[in-house]
Amino acid sequence: MLNENIQHYAALIKDVNTMASRINALAYNFKEEAAPSTLDNSLIDSLVLAATETLTEANALKGITFNPTP
Repeated sequence: MLNENIQHYAALIKDVNTMASRINALAYNFKEEAAPSTLDNSLIDSLVLAATETLTEANALKGITFNPTP
């Protein structure tokens, strides 16, 4: 089971790193190419909401009690 969990963590960290890279690319575009549009701001709000929900779910993992189904 531990090995399976490690694979999940590795995949999640890879995905988080990809997201961070894309956020940095957007930040560069907003600074150097064009200011964020109204649509960009709405999409950023959606991104923040999804990220906040995911962070809450990740933190909740620490509170799960081991209780296997019989």
